[in-house]
Amino acid sequence: MQIYNISINSQYQELVQYKDPQWPVVFYHTNIRKNIVGYIPLHWHEELQFVIVTGGHVCFQIHGEEINLNEGEGIFINSGVIHEAHADSCEGRYICWNVGVHIASSYIEKKYIGILIQNEKVPFIPFSPSINWQNDIMEAIKKGFVAYENKSFGCELVITQQYLFCIERLVTNIVPNHGQKKVVYDPRVKEILRYMHHHYGSKITLDDVANVAYLSRAETNRLFKKHLGRTPFQYLLAYRLDRSKELLVRTTSSITEISLEVGFLSTSYFIEKFKAAFGMTPNQFRQVEKKFKAFWQVASYKEILVFY
Repeated sequence: MQIYNISINSQYQELVQYKDPQWPVVFYHTNIRKNIVGYIPLHWHEELQFVIVTGGHVCFQIHGEEINLNEGEGIFINSGVIHEAHADSCEGRYICWNVGVHIASSYIEKKYIGILIQNEKVPFIPFSPSINWQNDIMEAIKKGFVAYENKSFGCELVITQQYLFCIERLVTNIVPNHGQKKVVYDPRVKEILRYMHHHYGSKITLDDVANVAYLSRAETNRLFKKHLGRTPFQYLLAYRLDRSKELLVRTTSSITEISLEVGFLSTSYFIEKFKAAFGMTPNQFRQVEKKFKAFWQVASYKEILVFY
């Protein structure tokens, strides 16, 4: 299943869509460049996430770090960790497996899964096929994905079996070496993000942002750089530009109307920043996206993906 636009709430938590709410498991096979903004934007979710890159090169930004993965490599992303993903070509795609933390019994959840969720030293774990236990996890992800796609009777049992196997591989190979601490992510970051995402169309000052989390301006900058690898206004600029890309694709509004709607007071400044970020003007982007969308409508049915 391809995702074109993830659903998020005001705090930028992804609202993961399940086919059956009683079964909190979903697999996506996503071509990253097909997302409406051209990448998977910043978000977080309560679910644990397992990923295998199945084509091209994918760059994850997590916890202020860049994690570059090639085809055949993967990653585990912990519950509550803010992240985004980029691909440098149309080949960049991955299998993404989101699993609700309550899928296992309360005993298993408390004793083992809780160790992962509460461990701030494990926001993510990259997987390499050259490391046996990590390759074991990636093989389990593939088996779970095949069962999910086939939808045969008993597929939930197969997926649960593979999930518990992944948890066992993680807790026995990672947790003893990392210790255990509470709080994976500073909740003040999410509060600031919520404020920015709600008010990005208006003027926002550093004092406004700092007051949301009851911090000084210097501490606000430090917090953002630690967790997101950029300043609040570097993030705000990127967020406004991303929203403008959505409007350019989804609406027929003029460039001036869009620039004002996403918080730019000057159309010329908006065009300048857009071109610096994406290598083309907003109008050029709109034309390219029309052609790109038409291409994928023709090409999508030809995509044949082999995992074994």
